[in-house]
Amino acid sequence: MLSASFLSTYQKYKHDTNVVASWLASTAKQHGYKAPLASPSPSGVKKSTGKPPPGRSKGKPRKKAGKKAAQQQRKQKQLHASPSSLDAKSTPDRLQKAKYVLAIRDFVPLAEFIASKLVGTTATTEVENGAEIPSFLSTTLERVIHVRKTFAARFSETDVHLNTQTNATHAHFVSVLEKVQHVLFKAGADGNANTANIMSINEATRDVHDESTKEPKVENFNIFQVLQVYEPAEDLSNESDDMARSIPSSVIDIEYTVEDDESDAECMFVFAALLNDIFKLREEVQNLWSEYRSKKIDLAAAANGANIAIELARSMEDEVAPLLNKHGSARTLIPRYFSAACRVLGRDCSQRERASDDVNFACYDIGVTFLYNCVSFLESIRKATPDSARKISFYNGKFGWYDAQSSNWEKMDNRQRWAQDKAAMLEVVSDIMLLSELKGIPVHDEFARGIDAMFETQEIPIWLCFAAQNYLDTLHFLGPDVSRALAEFHHMNKATAELLDGVEMEGQKADVKNDIDDLRSMLQVSIDGMDIFTITRMIANLDSHLVNTGRPSSFLLHNPLFCGLWIHHLRVPVHQTGVRYAAKPGALLHAVQLYTAVRQQQHERDGSSMTVPEWAFIDKIVELQGLQAFFVGNEPPTSLQAHFKNYCMSRGVSPANWLATVNRRKGKQGSVNMQTSRAGIREFNFKAPVSLSCAAQAQRGVAPGMARRVWNAETVQLILEVNGWPNKPKQEQTNKDGDARTEPRAKAKAAQARQTLTAPQLVCHIAQAIQAEIPDLEPNYFAVHMKAQEFLELVRARADMIGLPDIPYAMTVADIVGLVFATAAAREVARKSERTNEVMKGVALVMWEYMEERMITLPPFEFDIDEYKLDNGEYRIDSDSVLARLQFFTEGIEEALLL
Repeated sequence: MLSASFLSTYQKYKHDTNVVASWLASTAKQHGYKAPLASPSPSGVKKSTGKPPPGRSKGKPRKKAGKKAAQQQRKQKQLHASPSSLDAKSTPDRLQKAKYVLAIRDFVPLAEFIASKLVGTTATTEVENGAEIPSFLSTTLERVIHVRKTFAARFSETDVHLNTQTNATHAHFVSVLEKVQHVLFKAGADGNANTANIMSINEATRDVHDESTKEPKVENFNIFQVLQVYEPAEDLSNESDDMARSIPSSVIDIEYTVEDDESDAECMFVFAALLNDIFKLREEVQNLWSEYRSKKIDLAAAANGANIAIELARSMEDEVAPLLNKHGSARTLIPRYFSAACRVLGRDCSQRERASDDVNFACYDIGVTFLYNCVSFLESIRKATPDSARKISFYNGKFGWYDAQSSNWEKMDNRQRWAQDKAAMLEVVSDIMLLSELKGIPVHDEFARGIDAMFETQEIPIWLCFAAQNYLDTLHFLGPDVSRALAEFHHMNKATAELLDGVEMEGQKADVKNDIDDLRSMLQVSIDGMDIFTITRMIANLDSHLVNTGRPSSFLLHNPLFCGLWIHHLRVPVHQTGVRYAAKPGALLHAVQLYTAVRQQQHERDGSSMTVPEWAFIDKIVELQGLQAFFVGNEPPTSLQAHFKNYCMSRGVSPANWLATVNRRKGKQGSVNMQTSRAGIREFNFKAPVSLSCAAQAQRGVAPGMARRVWNAETVQLILEVNGWPNKPKQEQTNKDGDARTEPRAKAKAAQARQTLTAPQLVCHIAQAIQAEIPDLEPNYFAVHMKAQEFLELVRARADMIGLPDIPYAMTVADIVGLVFATAAAREVARKSERTNEVMKGVALVMWEYMEERMITLPPFEFDIDEYKLDNGEYRIDSDSVLARLQFFTEGIEEALLL
């Protein structure tokens, strides 16, 4: 079972109640309790629909669909290359599944039965036969009672909609727990459980009700303070520290769960716990954008962290959605909390300064905190687009435009801030609707997914309000610096285009060629500095007088989240395609082997490795891929004979290929064929596993049979742990500072102490992992392969000078390395060379002639968006090239555009 640190605030509370229920039931049964308990919970039983599986297509349609699905699955598996083991197995559930439901009415009888078996001692309380009441049970009971009782009292002070009956139901469970606590501990210590003087259920209910009649005090209002007992101990105040430090994780098997409480009061408690978690995620997202603004982390790292935060919020809401949906949705629950907060702070949220005002602007800050502003914006937009209409209607500026360059957020009053938020939200939602229809954009952030879901379901989940508020927070926080993300977006696109323009396709397999074509098509999102959103908007409104056609779309300019995910999504497939591009022909593989052998020979002969200088980009690739990618075993061979053997094994060919021609098996018409093994050539590894996982999760669509899962805390933690996080930076520093003798001990200690992370910590570590893996994604494998190819072609061209024997058949550049090793190892080749001993010296001279001491990476590029701006404020556009390339994105959306 997972540690309680993984759980959301409400799940930690629920876990506490399940611990109490399971201990009571299992302990009582163990000591002879005979009364029947509740029947097994049916919640885990799947119901059969009774419908047969859908039929399969036949003939050509089935064959065509199969090919398309196979291609999609191949791309998905490439992105999921590293964490495939996680995808193959289901991740653990947040709570250990309970088998039975324990009714609340059984709690006290079970406790009384156990108490009747108690034997009082001065040191501890034990059950007959030596069974001890564990210390965690007292802490758990105290924590649950404190949380439920205090929350009910505080919220009843503020929410006028909370009825007395549901509050009494909530208080009933509190009184039951208090009686259990008294029976087991207070009465048990006295040796007489039956004479316990505990408050009655009616008294407990009345006590909570009396608390609700007290006059609220603004300075003491903090509806979430009671939940601090479920925070990590280092983040707590002293008063809740003792209860929090003893949160049980796997102290007992959870076989029983408490019967569901679907009261209004329980719903509001669940909602408060969810908001508490979301507030902490929001704070962490703001920290990420702060680090990006100060240039401490890359845009892709900040964007991935922010995107994962939304997914975690979504997974938390999914856990409690059945209860929340019975009492309304975000459109109901958020306004209740908002109005309660306004009331306790002495503000009237229904008051308006002007009759035309949307809200009471004095409550703006409270609305931001409790997500009320965003749910209001989204509800207005949803109502304006009824019946799941997919027609794209671009925002026309009726309520103004958000202008990050000229606005000063700090100097604005609340009325101006509301207007700017409203304009920003109206504009971005219309662009997200367009994003959903464009076919050539493979990236979808969680905010965009939420908007799509809102129109499809006509519901507004809480996590979508969180995503919308994050979008506005980013605009407010970055201010004029928000344009920096767009500059980096164009920078990456242009640099990638230049990289791909230099790629030679000769000799590559079809799948690599297709992936490179897909990358080139993806780059058409920006054409001559004009993005596809602006182009589509202009074309759709050429004949319209309702839209300012001179204003470009602000989707990319105001969306660092999307720009960062786009940059990340370019880096990852460029890396993956480059790795596969460099692996299969074998030029890079065998160039590294030849380079290593030459340097070994030079070192052995001269006693120095400086004769042949270091080949910088080759050394970098070896460092990234590891020696095992090029050599069988963990170390390079130490003799020329071993190098030849390694060459044959890594390429998957037989050493017999370099026997004299008269001794080799002939093919048709007397030709001599290359003898290969089934293993084939050695593959290279994809690097940056966390980055690959995040890129796959942000992929727009998934192949059939590979349904997209929303990541929860366990999934994120497992992805980090499998790839060495969060202890990776500490371990790397330990390896640098310590010697080899202390390294195994440090690893063993790290393996024993498994660090569990809260949701905000997971977000932080995801961003750190992405940042740390960027250097692994940057090397240009395309250029490295082509340099290796050129070098080996030069070796082949200088075969006579090197002293290689004549071969009566054509040889590839990969074959020439085998001939070098075979000749240098003095094997029986086609005709023994008289200069066998000088072969490696000749190769060294060729290498010295060709070598360039530089690392090849993506070229730098400085982008200025204003260079495309005309004097009238519009943006320059090459209509011919734009219209020709626009078809890739707009195929199939003509009906969706309101022309």
